[in-house]
Amino acid sequence: MKPNISIQKQQWAILASFTALLLISISCSSESEDLLPPPSTDRCEDSNASLSSDIIPILQQNCAVSGCHVAGTGRADFSVAENIIQFASQINANTQAGTMPPSGSGRSLSSEQKELIFCWVGGGAKDN
Repeated sequence: MKPNISIQKQQWAILASFTALLLISISCSSESEDLLPPPSTDRCEDSNASLSSDIIPILQQNCAVSGCHVAGTGRADFSVAENIIQFASQINANTQAGTMPPSGSGRSLSSEQKELIFCWVGGGAKDN
């Protein structure tokens, strides 16, 4: 008697699914998280990020430009320091995620600029 190939395929599919599920559950276990190194606490330790000398120039060059974050656009006006401070968390979230400046704008932030924003916001988004 010849084995049914369709049943064999089903058995292999079940075995493959079970194996994939097992690997996912192992990789998501809390034990694997315990093996990760703790997040760096000194990422911004040496940073002296300043609103006036670091953040404003970055935003003036990449955000507070015609048609974007300036007066009259309906968006937060980043040519005003108080607005930058008020929206610091959103600025940080959007720049870290790479959604701002938008890809179609022809503008982009370097990793150093993103790090300055991150550290300035992490340090309290001070008017310094």
